[in-house]
Amino acid sequence: MSERHFLVVGGSKGSGLALVEHLLAAGQRVSVLARSASPLPSSPLLNWQQLDVTDGGALRVALDACARSQGKIDSAVFMQRNRAAGDAFDTDLAVALTATRNAIDHLLAQGHFSLDESGNSIVMVSSIADHYVAPEQDLGYHVSKAGLVQLARYYALQLGPHGIRVNVVSPCVVIKEAAREYYRQNSWITDRFERFIPLRRAGSSRDIINAILFLTGEQSSYITGQNIVVDGGLSLRSHESIIRDFPRQ
Repeated sequence: MSERHFLVVGGSKGSGLALVEHLLAAGQRVSVLARSASPLPSSPLLNWQQLDVTDGGALRVALDACARSQGKIDSAVFMQRNRAAGDAFDTDLAVALTATRNAIDHLLAQGHFSLDESGNSIVMVSSIADHYVAPEQDLGYHVSKAGLVQLARYYALQLGPHGIRVNVVSPCVVIKEAAREYYRQNSWITDRFERFIPLRRAGSSRDIINAILFLTGEQSSYITGQNIVVDGGLSLRSHESIIRDFPRQ
């Protein structure tokens, strides 16, 4: 991979942090916008901006600082989500949708995309909750994830003439490093993953990273406005077949 500048919004935990670490290890320049402080050692390749992305003024200042520090942006990856407790419908939408729109519009207005011959890319990380209902998540989570898919489709059409591709990655079951001990102690859950998911395992952060890298790379140079579902094939199964295959008590 040739050296490029990646902007990662929401890269302080889970798959986001794993993506940042992977990019830095590959010698890429990375700018991160996150509410949390950086858990990583300082590096000339890393520009970490700590802020609340729903603060429009602070967001614009941080994006300008990223461009000054690491140069024009080649790929932007939006992975942020609201993790506040309680009824946070408005905040869910502000974090996932409004902040993403504000960031893209500012990057365009200020000429922060590199607009090189190989093209630029934007990836938004959604979830299969963009079309299924996960009762353990609140309404705002579902609406914001569904909104990202249409937001990406809209921008794909608008930004295509500028050579900017816009796509979505929608993960399903992902076992993150921080949760591995929980799943080890509750092996009955992973046993069901292996039984019901066609690829016979839950996903990992690496699976999500691979999809993001594909959509930000030259191999996907003619792909835009698409939603890539990363679920090991689980959504291929009819719900009735899963119910019938469920272990009897």
